Amino acid sequence: MANSQCISDATKMAKPRAFPSTGFEIISPDQQVEEERLPFYRREDYYPMRIGEVVRDRYQVVAKLGYGTSSTVWLSRDLREKTYWVLKVYINTLKHNQEFKVYKHLAEIAQKLPDELGSENVRRIQDSFQMQGPDGRHDVLVMKPLGMNLHSDNLLIALTSDAILSKVEENEINTPSPRKQIGDTIIYVSQYVLSGAGALTISDFGQARIGKEQSGNAMPVPYRAPEVILGMPWGPSVDNWSVGLLAWDMLEKETLFRVYDHESADKNDACHLAAMTALLGPPPPEFLERSEETQKYWDENV
Repeated sequence: MANSQCISDATKMAKPRAFPSTGFEIISPDQQVEEERLPFYRREDYYPMRIGEVVRDRYQVVAKLGYGTSSTVWLSRDLREKTYWVLKVYINTLKHNQEFKVYKHLAEIAQKLPDELGSENVRRIQDSFQMQGPDGRHDVLVMKPLGMNLHSDNLLIALTSDAILSKVEENEINTPSPRKQIGDTIIYVSQYVLSGAGALTISDFGQARIGKEQSGNAMPVPYRAPEVILGMPWGPSVDNWSVGLLAWDMLEKETLFRVYDHESADKNDACHLAAMTALLGPPPPEFLERSEETQKYWDENV
């Protein structure tokens, strides 16, 4: 009988908490905040999440953690398992969810190679589903919360306990986040989980590719390999370039390369390649022959 009681207690759903409806800073409707400041932002593309909302009769949203051009990120408390999960809620205009595709691919690899070296340093999804919003359907990924790394948005730090997440939730109860309301949409100011003492974890695979040969732009601009800038076919070796630059950034005060021109991609590419040449010397002739784009930046006397 005691064992049955224990099982019953373990599976009993926790009650959702009540979050304050007053006591927070109200931001003027004329002031742009959070995702509103992103290029090409449209309010109707984003799911109008509310703090305190219970998703799928299970995940209660307790804080906003961040935003991007294709999603917003929320901390939730699992009322069934009594633990915390991150909900990444995508815009409803995303026709091809590359990140979800990559996560599924990584999950298949993890099943085939469970002991693969470094697998614990790659973020995984716990669950996925769709939500119906007022203007369309939204993909949602459920993931383990991670702490932020000040050096990179894609390299996060695993948390060793839920203590800091509980603190984030209590902050939202005791000191509610500033917010603005436009119609039925509330835009919250994010809280940031800055600490973590666990393993470095690779995350955010929206720009990741599957396969040995690729083409087109990829990678954050300062970490972009010359093959990518010059429109050459590229493969896994460009990751070696990015990892090397990331390691430099983590160890040194100044970056090797940066965004040089925010208005013109062509001018930025020219400055970026010039900085590479100044540091490494001119590229070998066989490299220049791989793309006609190289003629824009180097002449035959290289």
